[in-house]
Amino acid sequence: MALKIIAWFGLLLMALGLPLSFSSSWTWVSTGTLGSGAGYFVTLCTGATGALLALIGGFIARPKYLWIGAIVIGVAYISSFYGYRMGLDEPSKYWGVFVMLLPGLACIVEGIVIRKLNKRTQSQRAH
Repeated sequence: MALKIIAWFGLLLMALGLPLSFSSSWTWVSTGTLGSGAGYFVTLCTGATGALLALIGGFIARPKYLWIGAIVIGVAYISSFYGYRMGLDEPSKYWGVFVMLLPGLACIVEGIVIRKLNKRTQSQRAH
């Protein structure tokens, strides 16, 4: 039970950082300047911590509907960095963007894998 709570708390933690990243993206797109960019950094920190908690709790406990939450939060997390495309004027910055998007990608992959594992478990129980 505790691992299920940890997994869901990880997704909640990721969701709490999203408004800051959306705000930074909106500022960058509408004004052309990033400003402090603290929203991206805070979202990365909460996203990395939340994704780690979701991965640990999710793969061990495999809550029934966590896969849906993981995919939704992962897509929302990646979408929140839409304004960062304005900073991709040099190819050397692509690695930084990849690192920033990694928690969202990890959640999407986690959701897909947990769904497949849950389906496999259900089909083995049916036989």
